[in-house]
Amino acid sequence: MRFSLRKVLKATIILGLVLVFNVVLVLYRDGEKYTHRRVFGDSFGAYEKRYGVNKDRPVDINMGAKPLSVQDFHRVQRSAKSMPDEHHRLVVAKITHRNGFGSQATKKFKTLNKHNKETELSDVFISVKTTNKFHQSRVRLLLKTWFILAREVTYFFSDSDDPDLNKLLGGHLINTNCSSVHNRQALCCKMAIEYDSFIESNKRWFCHMDDDTYVNVPKLLTMLRGYNHREDWYLGKPSLKHPIEIMDRDKPGQKLAFWFATGGAGFCISRSLALKMMPYASGGRLMTMGEKIRLPDDCTIGYIIDYILKKPLTVVDGFHSHLEALWLIHPNNLQHQITFSYSRYGDKMNTVNVPGFTELEDPSRIKSIHCFLFPTFRECKKIKLQTLATFISAANHFQPVET
Repeated sequence: MRFSLRKVLKATIILGLVLVFNVVLVLYRDGEKYTHRRVFGDSFGAYEKRYGVNKDRPVDINMGAKPLSVQDFHRVQRSAKSMPDEHHRLVVAKITHRNGFGSQATKKFKTLNKHNKETELSDVFISVKTTNKFHQSRVRLLLKTWFILAREVTYFFSDSDDPDLNKLLGGHLINTNCSSVHNRQALCCKMAIEYDSFIESNKRWFCHMDDDTYVNVPKLLTMLRGYNHREDWYLGKPSLKHPIEIMDRDKPGQKLAFWFATGGAGFCISRSLALKMMPYASGGRLMTMGEKIRLPDDCTIGYIIDYILKKPLTVVDGFHSHLEALWLIHPNNLQHQITFSYSRYGDKMNTVNVPGFTELEDPSRIKSIHCFLFPTFRECKKIKLQTLATFISAANHFQPVET
């Protein structure tokens, strides 16, 4: 009887050890999967978040554009790369460290990953060029609309003091002491100070806007997340279908050509590229360059970037200036656009065709655009007749307004 009990006990111990071994093996395999998920992400979305790559859709704000394949996206967007070699080495080192080898690689990996965090709104410097003439009209309109969403990162560059407005803007009204005349010298003067202010801010992105421009702040941030601020990026939209041609003052009798992003639509410059511009733009040099080519601020920026530095303009269709037919933007695509401007030609208004406030209440349509994108804001409750059903009906029967 004892012999039998001993055998049973021995068999039980063996079975228990086998069971424990199997449990440990399962946990080990799950742990490996967990490690893989932590390093590489559960999906391509996590990979995108860390390295700026988008699996199914590039950050192309084109209206209704068909999503590009991963291969097409890699060709179109220069920032859409595979994992950088240094990251790959450090990822391998991190996995190695988990198996008991070294701590320096892990420390370096954490430091590198910290500096490659996803771009946040606080990483963006938004500058708005304005003048005293428009403090009460244009600036106060922006103050009640998109500025609410980017209060901490938006600065207005004007040509005079305005204590009351500055208080409403949280101290973000900057008197450049430039001329209030709308000419190239005054425009380049303000742009030079906008640029220097960005350099001093140490932020990732410099985005210039005009005071007659509405900015879809969430979409702007989404767009910027598709690009690496450590690379040279000049993002915007030209107002011409061809590069601008001017006389080359260094070579009499010859012409030079370059592309530029129109300031009326807004444009963004990565910090890497902005730093390369310093010999030609910092400390007031931008004004000198503007005088050399005798063109305004946005053209001067394009001249420095495209012609001197040989960095191409990346066209982003989501930027819209008053120089294009804004009424052609389909209502269903408003939420996909980044900026909207407006203008008047005689008795005709060139504006986005969006329902909302009456033309008397909102001739620029900026308030109506804001309330369509963000209907929960207090100011939007004044719209009584425009419901979602009304908007859908308007979109389905959309007809471009004649001009």
